[in-house]
Amino acid sequence: IDAIKGKDKMNIFVLHPNNRVSLVQRKLMTTVKDKNVFNIAIDGNFDDCQNLVKSMFADNEFSNSINMSAVNSINWVRIVAQTVYYFFSYFQVCQLNEKINFSVPTGNFGNVLAGYYARRMGLPIDKLVVGTNENDILHRFFCNGEYKQTEVKETLSPSMDIQISSNFERYLFELAGRSSEQLQSWMDDFESNGKLAFGNDLLKKAQNDFVSALVNDEEILEMVGRFNQENEYLLDPHTAVGVRAAEKNDIQTPVICLACAHPAKFGNAIRKALGSEPELPDELSKLTNLETCSKTVAA
Repeated sequence: IDAIKGKDKMNIFVLHPNNRVSLVQRKLMTTVKDKNVFNIAIDGNFDDCQNLVKSMFADNEFSNSINMSAVNSINWVRIVAQTVYYFFSYFQVCQLNEKINFSVPTGNFGNVLAGYYARRMGLPIDKLVVGTNENDILHRFFCNGEYKQTEVKETLSPSMDIQISSNFERYLFELAGRSSEQLQSWMDDFESNGKLAFGNDLLKKAQNDFVSALVNDEEILEMVGRFNQENEYLLDPHTAVGVRAAEKNDIQTPVICLACAHPAKFGNAIRKALGSEPELPDELSKLTNLETCSKTVAA
């Protein structure tokens, strides 16, 4: 929104799941008054928002007529840009050719996929840890090779409350030997049945690329409290998933965990963990009394 607001020849339509983001997240989106910013609250979950966007892209006549583009991780450019995180952080902490691990809290599989491509480019990454909350479709896949959609649960890490990860299709393309025909067949099956099952050979290949862990709300709260006490560093609930996922995989060599957001955006979770909410930075506290503007529509 901040990049596009006020531009003469661009409109931005922002979809978010109604009542399923934190108050500060909602304020950040819906208090922008520029005439080219349109906020849409979907009566559903993140998957419903993404399905609407994907269906618009699938309608070539419509999407072309409005020169439609996406600016979240559905857009390949976002993945390309995120590979930079891995190289930049590697050179902050490592000697050349030294192995490093990364733990990434993920719902849409975009950021951790960027790590996979960074490794393909030659960055000496040992393990890529996929941290999920209780919406654990990715963790279940890396454990037993089943990619099965279940009902989306509301958690303390709402930006990861996703079952159908857009970018996981991009990884399946790699597992399919970069065969678009095989990928199309798999995705048709998934759309029809809500699940895919992969044999041992493909599962072992996937497990060579990624390890994973499920981190529930209770563990998130424990992690936020313990990390704050031991390191005087306040994790937001999403980043806490990544840190705990690294712990659960018992990795003995150094791990870089990618952090997600300012903890003040998730005051309710921090209050549950520590007993009080963090102080809002100036740019967030200014939002408190601003009027919101959005339109609510059905999923």
